[in-house]
Amino acid sequence: MNSRTGLSILRQARTQLRPRNGPFPVASLSALTRLLSSLAVLEQRDGKLNNGSLGAVTAAKKLGGSITAFVAGGNITAVAEEAAKVNGVERIIAVDNAAYDKAWE
Repeated sequence: MNSRTGLSILRQARTQLRPRNGPFPVASLSALTRLLSSLAVLEQRDGKLNNGSLGAVTAAKKLGGSITAFVAGGNITAVAEEAAKVNGVERIIAVDNAAYDKAWE
């Protein structure tokens, strides 16, 4: 999905959530906010963040809203700290489990 398609979908959702008259209900604002968030899956190998996977963050920034980054692997504390410094990332989900490293072997 390109950024224009994503923006179009968000505009349609906002139109559907908007009441015909009166104030915007809080529940609808919450639903729209959830639509305006992205999960960027970041790759790592041997404790180093794969810079090529940062394209997911760049695409998410174009869509707008909050960005959560996900990184998994063994001993990834340093990788998670590096991902937290990426411009635009608001939250990090880090799963420290060596079982995720098996794909590289």
